Amino acid sequence: MTDRLALLRDAFPADVSGTVPLWVNGEWRKGTPGEEFACVDPTLGETLVPVASSTSDDIGAAVEAAKRAQRAWWDLDGQDRARVLRGIADGIRANAKALGTLDTLDAGRPIRDTVARDTERAARLFEFFAGTTDRLRGAFIPVQPGRSNTIEYEPIGIVGAITPWNYPLTNAAGKIAPALATGNAVILKPAEDSPLSALMLAWVAHRAGLPAGLLNVLNGPGPRVGDAMVRHPDIGKITFTGSTSVGRTIGALAGAELKSVTLELGGKTGFMVFADADLERAADALVFSAFNNAGQTCTAGSRLLVEERVAGDFLKLVSARIERIRIGDPLDPETQLGPAISSRHREQVLARMAEAEKAGLVPLATSCPQLPGHGFFLAPTVYVDVDPKLAVAQEEIFGPLVTVSTFRDEDEAIAIANGTPYGLATTAWTSDIFRARRISRRAQTGIVWLNTAHSLHPGSPYGGYKQSGLGLEMGEEAIRQHMRIKTVWSEDGPWQSPWASAPA
Repeated sequence: MTDRLALLRDAFPADVSGTVPLWVNGEWRKGTPGEEFACVDPTLGETLVPVASSTSDDIGAAVEAAKRAQRAWWDLDGQDRARVLRGIADGIRANAKALGTLDTLDAGRPIRDTVARDTERAARLFEFFAGTTDRLRGAFIPVQPGRSNTIEYEPIGIVGAITPWNYPLTNAAGKIAPALATGNAVILKPAEDSPLSALMLAWVAHRAGLPAGLLNVLNGPGPRVGDAMVRHPDIGKITFTGSTSVGRTIGALAGAELKSVTLELGGKTGFMVFADADLERAADALVFSAFNNAGQTCTAGSRLLVEERVAGDFLKLVSARIERIRIGDPLDPETQLGPAISSRHREQVLARMAEAEKAGLVPLATSCPQLPGHGFFLAPTVYVDVDPKLAVAQEEIFGPLVTVSTFRDEDEAIAIANGTPYGLATTAWTSDIFRARRISRRAQTGIVWLNTAHSLHPGSPYGGYKQSGLGLEMGEEAIRQHMRIKTVWSEDGPWQSPWASAPA
């Protein structure tokens, strides 16, 4: 087995012989002795290294550093900010192997994805938002004669970003890039289970010319660090990606503080397959969508809805593909499916599987590859003939688990797809372009994929309906959500008081 601690030490840009530090005001910050938590390798189920946990002093230092840096950053010419953001993108690409290795070690995501797809997506996020920095347009509003009115956009000030553990680098980049592009400073709290690449990203950004204090990374548990960020009066916006239950808590706290929020929350994607679809391609897409990243994706195709007259044939195609999935050490470039993030999360998924089988659900018979005898691995599992109203088909499980329900016609398919509290994504496979357009109009989700799966682009807004969140990430839409609007009035001549003349 590879010496994983040695890989960590080679990849990480600071000395981790003791404790992984924080990043505050453009430098490593050791943290308080005795305030640490374990960074666990999910592949082996063993502690890799202790990580410093932020205290109130660390949070205060990060806020003060951000306040000092933010105004000067906004006062820069937009093209100067863009130059720094493009430098960060270049730095991500130059350090792709190290960044990818860190995500593989502490999140279990296969290195074939972290070193290539994830780092490139992160770099492109910074490049896209770099292109917006000198295009932040206001507006002239036609008003009554003798007066002028304009709309101006200004940064919020300090953005508090809280990211999940499933895609550590890209989630961090997706929150940092638009906030910096719009002249804000950022305080980032990565998930406790996967803090390493976020810390290295801050170091990469600093080396690319990002002024000290504009990006600070505070490790630690959500109930302490995240809560303090949401409540801090100098942090003007919170952007959070994670579970709907935690999102509700953050939304309530932010509401009490009258603070702006963007919440990207859970999902339960309905993956519709009609009889006229290209079944081979649809099966490829379903298996990738459902089991990529061990099913730990908010847009995973976890609900397969298949037209009943082709259900048997389609499930045979799915079963054959599951049998070919390469499960193993995510540091192996051949591995497609790695472990779940933690022992706790693995047990939660197994408990949901036990509930499903207690309710009489039957797994699809497959010759799934043997799981490693260590770490937090889970077998890809497909339950057939599932009542779409059962909890397993309604609630986000966030693991390699798919429920299969059949439908007779388009109306029933859409009703089932829309019939959950979530509204993040819908996928439909059909050769009927008119049906595809009808589905896109009727889907109660923020994202609709037609004959494709998991297509993303920095310029395309990302967000959901219903319990899947509030606000949007990526695209031009993300720009406005990181800024305040100011209306400016002026008189074209000397101001005349309405009281200047007495009523007749």
